[in-house]
Amino acid sequence: MYINKSINERIDIFESQLIETNRGFNYYVNWNNAKEHEKYIIEIHSLDCLIGQKTNFDSLFINLLKKIPSVVEVFPYLFALSKVERNDVRKEKNILKIIGTAIDSEDLQCFNFNGKNAFSDKQIKEFLLFFEQMGLKNLYQNVIEKSTLDYITGILVGLDSNGRKNRGGTAFELACEPIIREVCQKHNVEVITQKQFKILIEKGFMISNDVANRKADFILLKDNKCVNVEVNFFNGGGSKPEEIIDSYINRQTNLRENNINFILITDGNCWKGTTNQLTKGFTYINYLLNYNMTKTGILDEIIGDIFKD
Repeated sequence: MYINKSINERIDIFESQLIETNRGFNYYVNWNNAKEHEKYIIEIHSLDCLIGQKTNFDSLFINLLKKIPSVVEVFPYLFALSKVERNDVRKEKNILKIIGTAIDSEDLQCFNFNGKNAFSDKQIKEFLLFFEQMGLKNLYQNVIEKSTLDYITGILVGLDSNGRKNRGGTAFELACEPIIREVCQKHNVEVITQKQFKILIEKGFMISNDVANRKADFILLKDNKCVNVEVNFFNGGGSKPEEIIDSYINRQTNLRENNINFILITDGNCWKGTTNQLTKGFTYINYLLNYNMTKTGILDEIIGDIFKD
């Protein structure tokens, strides 16, 4: 069993199994974000009536907005307004503000994408002008060939790829989370992600003030036992192994004073050739693993040992 191996044996296993990337399959596209438009599925399909219309586009557009006013809520998707930008628009009651760039246009134009009520003829004509000026009329006449739904799905996948920079810091967490959840499900252990330790107070734990406001990657719970799992990937670039090890030794000490166990899952090129620091880590940190050790049954063994009846 791994928990009975010597420190040198653990270091050999750790160093021989380091990985070069922290990015799993779930890093590249969050498909939940790419499906967020599904609540507008009727409005999206209704827009298909505009595809390829060269001569009667305006009359179809006007009739569409008269019959289905909520179709305007789909418009921001058509010109790739990001989720963050759409949230900003919603803060101002779905109003998008645009400066007028044509000589005869107003200095500031406002468009309200709230389609809960019927529009006046004047408002519909303003939306038609918006469609022309934004290039969406040309999009439907000359670019989209078959499906608004397919076009919007492509837009959302593309927008989500821009969100990778926001997932960069959590990429290793995304890669490790399915493994952690599978192991915990096997042992009937509850998993809490990205919460402060003060959440444990609600579950009957006594948590000191210096720990309560700290955030945990994963908190594992079963009966009166608790484990904090921290997940980090270090490729170098300024991360000093000795500082990393010392910080996690201190974290384990603080958690132990609150009757919380600690597991560190860490990986990356930063750990190559750092035998001295790994010796310190394996000496003072009870459970120190890398990604492959986590995958190949060692995490399962540790969780089973901690939460055994």
